[in-house]
Amino acid sequence: MKVSLVMAVYNGEKYLIEQLDSIRKQTYLIDEVILIDDVSTDNSYELIHQYIDGYKLINWKLIKNENNLGYRKNFKKGLEIVDGDIIFLSDQDDRWHLNKIEVMVEKMSQSNILSLASSFNFMDQDGNCFEVNKIKGRSNNNLLFKEVTEELTEIDLKSLLEMNFSQGCCMAIKKEVKDEYLKVTQGKLPHDWELNIISAIQNGCYYLDIPLIDYRIHNNNTIGMDNIVDGNIINEKKQRVNERIEQTKAQIENVNFTLGLELNREQKKYCLKYKDYLTQRVLMMKEKKACSLILYFLKGKYKGFGRVKTFLGDLVNIIK
Repeated sequence: MKVSLVMAVYNGEKYLIEQLDSIRKQTYLIDEVILIDDVSTDNSYELIHQYIDGYKLINWKLIKNENNLGYRKNFKKGLEIVDGDIIFLSDQDDRWHLNKIEVMVEKMSQSNILSLASSFNFMDQDGNCFEVNKIKGRSNNNLLFKEVTEELTEIDLKSLLEMNFSQGCCMAIKKEVKDEYLKVTQGKLPHDWELNIISAIQNGCYYLDIPLIDYRIHNNNTIGMDNIVDGNIINEKKQRVNERIEQTKAQIENVNFTLGLELNREQKKYCLKYKDYLTQRVLMMKEKKACSLILYFLKGKYKGFGRVKTFLGDLVNIIK
């Protein structure tokens, strides 16, 4: 079984060496490491080149793009190159626990696991780990909107249509997931989200409740993490209300992507009904139809998709 790793690099010189060390020193040998520099303007490319030469890492390959692709297309390019049976995704500024590859490869030897995401520790820019305030009913540092009780938990398609639960840097995927992704992706969603959706359709998306990386928070990567890091549920709720229409439109995009995949009858039926539910909510919020929204709720149209607080959030968006 061949294990590969893809790292997307862009202006990461400040934290690169610590991350490269944590990959090189893994307790499980990585057969192929592909690092793609997205036209960095700092010394990232030179640092990696010297690192590979210095440690004589013959199985590591450094590529420099001719033009800046952005992180999504850069990871896609990496996935087009690697050919491992299990493929790990890596950011440039984290710190992996030295048993990360070993633990995840062992878990993925179970044939039904197509994508696996571990938990993580938050780490500040100085390399110090810290904890966030846990929100009731959530797991994985509040990214997973359910309480897990087992070490290994399947994440179903319904959950992923609403919200992704993991960063790509915590993930590993099997080759068949990569192959399907390269066939169907249009680059509209984050690559990690699409990979998880593809896996979930085949009941193969899993969460491992063991922290295996230290995920660095600094000024360049805190987008979307502010309230989670602060543990500020009040601000998070305000933000979700204010951005509700755009978030719901994004969920429609998720469903559209999923409908383009090979679904069974029940999955397709659910996706079509879910898309109609999301579309109706967007329409009523945009047109400020509070009475129509209340009637829609009383008819039971939220049942099976949203909770009472989902309806209340939509209503607040209309009347605010």
